[in-house]
Amino acid sequence: MKTIQTKPGIFTKLLSFTYDIFLVISCWFLIGFIVLFTYNFLSGRDDFSDTFLGPAIIIFTTVSYYVYFWSYGRRTLGMSTWSHELLSDDGKTITYKVAFYRFLLNLLLSVVGLLWQLFDKDKKLLSDRILGLRTIKKTSAS
Repeated sequence: MKTIQTKPGIFTKLLSFTYDIFLVISCWFLIGFIVLFTYNFLSGRDDFSDTFLGPAIIIFTTVSYYVYFWSYGRRTLGMSTWSHELLSDDGKTITYKVAFYRFLLNLLLSVVGLLWQLFDKDKKLLSDRILGLRTIKKTSAS
């Protein structure tokens, strides 16, 4: 069986991102439950409104999810569903450091970075253009 690599469009990237958002939110609940239960157990306080734990859990969980799955040849679960893979332009897998920079750039550029793909000849996000990355879509052909 032969594998064909194509450039994914904005629609499948948005669907992949939507899939990942549901997974990230479920991770927020899981990690939040564990951390807040432990905090409550150790401190004996039931009021979490004056702590920094809520925003810290959301930020840590989101960054960890994307950086872990993007680095060293891994794909997020949404990317796996749509057969996307993230590589550097020279074909190598990316490191944690590059994955972290990609997360920050995607966060800072958000909609502009996504709309950039509509006008890019290689269908790259603006963050991928800056960091020298590319997303490929693998399909099987017989």
